[in-house]
Amino acid sequence: MTNRIPIDKIITEKNVPVPMRDGVTLYADIYRPDSSERHPVLLMRTPYNKADAQTMNYAHPSWYAQHGYVVIVQDTRGRWESEGEFQPYRTETEDGYDTIEWAAGLPYAIPKIGMYGFSYAAAVQWLAAVGRPPHLTCIAPAMIGSDSYQGKTYRSGAFALASIQSWVLFVAQDTALRQGRTDWAAELAANLAGIHGVYRSLPLKRTAAIREELAPYYREWLEHPVRGLYWTARSLRERYGAIEVPALHVGGWYDLFVDGTIENFNGVREQGATALARDNQYLVVEPWYHMPWSRYVGELDFGPEAANRIDRLQLEWFARWLKEDASQWSGVAPVQYFVMGDNRWKQSQQWPPQPAAGTPFYWRSASRANSVSGDGALSAEPPEAEHPDTFVYHPSIPVPALGGRSGAVPELTPMGPKNQLPVEVRNDVLVYTSAALEEEVAIEGNVTAVLYAATTAEDTDFVVKLVDVHPDGRAYNIAEGIVRASFRHSLEHPQPVTPGEIVRYEIPLGPTAIVFKKRHAIRVDVTSSLFPTFDRNPNRFMPPGETTEADFATATQTVYHDRLHPSHVLLPIVRSAQETK
Repeated sequence: MTNRIPIDKIITEKNVPVPMRDGVTLYADIYRPDSSERHPVLLMRTPYNKADAQTMNYAHPSWYAQHGYVVIVQDTRGRWESEGEFQPYRTETEDGYDTIEWAAGLPYAIPKIGMYGFSYAAAVQWLAAVGRPPHLTCIAPAMIGSDSYQGKTYRSGAFALASIQSWVLFVAQDTALRQGRTDWAAELAANLAGIHGVYRSLPLKRTAAIREELAPYYREWLEHPVRGLYWTARSLRERYGAIEVPALHVGGWYDLFVDGTIENFNGVREQGATALARDNQYLVVEPWYHMPWSRYVGELDFGPEAANRIDRLQLEWFARWLKEDASQWSGVAPVQYFVMGDNRWKQSQQWPPQPAAGTPFYWRSASRANSVSGDGALSAEPPEAEHPDTFVYHPSIPVPALGGRSGAVPELTPMGPKNQLPVEVRNDVLVYTSAALEEEVAIEGNVTAVLYAATTAEDTDFVVKLVDVHPDGRAYNIAEGIVRASFRHSLEHPQPVTPGEIVRYEIPLGPTAIVFKKRHAIRVDVTSSLFPTFDRNPNRFMPPGETTEADFATATQTVYHDRLHPSHVLLPIVRSAQETK
């Protein structure tokens, strides 16, 4: 790495105009060393105010400039100082291309461009990369998914209520201010502060807190509740073959995009347009949620190894590709991942580290698994003749989400590990718990639940959570999954279910890496709502945007666990404590 340049030798230029091909001007702030020497470029394009530059998670741009970079932070189209209309993701490929090539021509810049940023500022990196701008050299996208539909706006048919509504209320404030409507901006800020009441407002298409004049895309997303051409036009998943550049993927075990982040890593590694891209995809997965990034996540402290080290990593990454410093990022394994429980780092050549079908843990009971006080058990032994468990779900009294994978602000949306006991005392939550572990059990990979269930409704949801039970009874969520029953076969062609029919559901709970410690227990919770992470299913086959309280129906859910219907969770067990001694 270069010697650090004194801060008083950094030039800051505000609101530098950047022309786009259609005549719109975007504005950027530039931080650069005050010298005759040219430097490579770091570019962040953000809808969240270039003056902030995502400094909640990253060092200030001037810090990167002190390490020998021209740092450009740009407001994306229709945001803050930049001209144009904000239409999420629509023009980011063209705008990213034009900005990169403009930056490459700056007289004080070496024409090698690296991009960084998380969330939307990560999405714009991918969208620029698919356009193949000649001077884009590498990217470092953090906390972003692979698909605009699955895992972002919807998951297996369920609308991602908390993350979408909170995001829309936040970004619409700048739109209101740009229109001179300070009253609307104040109204939006008040609604965001009271968002837990907003989450219950129906119908979703006409949520009073969200003004359609400011965020027409919100209604548009609800009008496209299935994955089709509307969504694939914005999806990275179909475009891995266009990627030509190395990428440093950063994810978090409690981030809502973690499965998509890993899919991007594997997808470009397998399908990238060049050998350079295919051979230089790197993945780092922290125990974090969407933001802020810290060793302290939810109710847990993951220790000093989980502290935010992103700036050091990025300096090494960009030195390798933008400064061609072969001593940097040398010998780094393709995958670095944090193992919760042990609170330490491991490395691998791929994800998952050990491809396997997973070890089944079966759900067992004497038909009374309702609540933590019930008789539900989790066992390696498959069931024979057992009666099913039954619970009732009504959307007016949904099971609240405690923590989990949502985004993006912990005070507004359910995020991170939290003690699940307050919901596990409910009879509409089935609880299956193993015996206390005599040895450690480590899982590293993708968790899947296989559920055999019947419902009295024509449509409903099923939610499964994997939980780590501590010896004192505290029960912390690790991973979660949901399926809207009508989407059980396809994201493109939902179909109602036949009331009373036993259906096999396969529910991805996503990736994780954790050691269940000795004397802990492994638990699975099963219910029919995870609110407000996802919208409430009315138990009717209808689009989520149109549901009102008048559509709510009661559903009786029956979960089977017998020889013909062995409901279970598949855990990617990689070792026992004895195997590591």
